[in-house]
Amino acid sequence: MKNIEDKLKNLGISRKEAKIYIAALKIKKVTVAQIAVATEIKRTTVYHCLDSLIEKGLISKITKDDKKYYFAENPKASLNNLLREQKDIIADVLPKLKNIFGQDGFQPEIRIYRHKRGIKKVFENILTCQEKIDRYYISDFNVEDLLGEKFVDEFVKKRIKAGIKSLSLRSFKYKPRREKGILHIKQLREARFMPGEVNIKPYICIYDNKVAVISSKEEHLGFIIESKDFSDAQKAIFDIIWNNTAI
Repeated sequence: MKNIEDKLKNLGISRKEAKIYIAALKIKKVTVAQIAVATEIKRTTVYHCLDSLIEKGLISKITKDDKKYYFAENPKASLNNLLREQKDIIADVLPKLKNIFGQDGFQPEIRIYRHKRGIKKVFENILTCQEKIDRYYISDFNVEDLLGEKFVDEFVKKRIKAGIKSLSLRSFKYKPRREKGILHIKQLREARFMPGEVNIKPYICIYDNKVAVISSKEEHLGFIIESKDFSDAQKAIFDIIWNNTAI
């Protein structure tokens, strides 16, 4: 049950509310006294939690023979409704929060992400690119070894769907076969290869006013530098190399 309670907690339901909700699902039509006994939660707290669960649409109340009974709504419908309401709230408040966030003007910043989960967030941020062009430095460090082939494939699909073109400067010897040129066009991807002696160890992506850097598999570290001046400088350097490098 603790696992279910933990998952309900992620939906904004407190642990005590989750216990009461599960008890109501089990007992069906239930009184406050029965819930208090089943959950070992004080009756005053049970009343408070029931009011909250009713507000969330997970519990309903009926009165029969001057006695109040509570019962759980169908979990599939009620939890989906709760999720929709939360999404609606986010959709409503997000523009206002973004407006507040941008009121003081842009401030350069560095965000650090650690381990596999954090590095995945770096790639998720890359997909927010508004310029629709990503510039990559790709070395012999294989991102698939760190994040898995499935994640990388999904990332590429999302990038293509978003209409973001990928320009990559590669510093390893492998070159895609010429007959795959059409496939690269479909994937909105163009690659050029730097001289063999050049080896840029980190995986780097330049997009919008950001530069994302992912270190080697051993370090498990990624960071995003958000600065227009810095990203513009990196784009200029990339473009100089790009225009003087073989396809």
